[in-house]
Amino acid sequence: MIGMKLRRAGVILAGAALVVVCVKSARLRAESGGRMADATPAATEPVDQNAAAKRNSVGVAYMGQQRFGDAQNEFDAALAADGNYALAKLNLGISLMAQQKSDAALAALSEATEKRPNDPFAWYNLGLVLKDTGELEKSIAAFERVTKIAPNEADAFYFIGYLNTQLQKYDAAIAAYQKAIAIFPFHASAEFGVARAYQRKGDGDSAREHLQKFSKITTNHLGTPFGAGYGDQGKFSLAEYAQNGVLTAPAAIPVKFTQGAIAASGGAAFGPSMGACFFDFDGDGKPDLFLVSATEGGTSRLLRNLGDGKFADLTEQSGLKIVGKGWDARRGILITMEKRIWQFASRMA
Repeated sequence: MIGMKLRRAGVILAGAALVVVCVKSARLRAESGGRMADATPAATEPVDQNAAAKRNSVGVAYMGQQRFGDAQNEFDAALAADGNYALAKLNLGISLMAQQKSDAALAALSEATEKRPNDPFAWYNLGLVLKDTGELEKSIAAFERVTKIAPNEADAFYFIGYLNTQLQKYDAAIAAYQKAIAIFPFHASAEFGVARAYQRKGDGDSAREHLQKFSKITTNHLGTPFGAGYGDQGKFSLAEYAQNGVLTAPAAIPVKFTQGAIAASGGAAFGPSMGACFFDFDGDGKPDLFLVSATEGGTSRLLRNLGDGKFADLTEQSGLKIVGKGWDARRGILITMEKRIWQFASRMA
């Protein structure tokens, strides 16, 4: 009983002390006109750079799947984890542009160029959104920034030519198109663009010449014209992954090679092979070998890895004695090989 009374008294005293503190705090705030709140520094949101980078990578992957709304959510989440993550701001602008949210895209990409002034992706996509909103002169200026940062990339020169054509500045357009073609001779869009610029300028012969080149490029699949969709307007129009440093290759491993014929157990050498496939068909942890014949009368071979550099020829018992040249009959050989190998492997299991 005495202990219970003491605990109750302690609770009452603690409550009374809390009331006194609250009253004093209220009085001090009233007397200071609320200045005490201003004197306390505001808590800053914690920055999680790893989480931001992961959400950015997921967003870029969604962009590749044409899931632009999901990508936008990931880039927003990356910025929530790290508000200064300029790469996520750039990619957010690209995702907004893919959804035709031009005003929001323009704001995001303008901010991205301020934070990443030497990133060609930022200026390139700003140029694209300015083109789409009809601000042609500003778009040209953005693409010109790209040519300063990445002078050996043709796509920005193409868009400078396209925009100058829209402005009826045909000489400037032709000069830009020609720079794009000089960098990449199979730039289909630049060939078509310069042909159109020559045509509008009144130079029919030059227009026909470049249209023929455009036709040759596309017919022979040497180049593909630009489209209007995401990623169809040059490599800089793609969302950008984070660059986490340059990986360096380890020192080269010394390799010695001695040429020799592969022989069956009887000692007769196999015929020439035009391809080899290593795989563990019997599941024993050792890579087995399938050799595709290179001659018309040759036989493809299935060799089981026995270990210690030794192989057993199981071609006959596996039912894989396929006669013929692999290159000429590759589809039939591959289909037959796949069926028979797994049938044979299931019997051995």
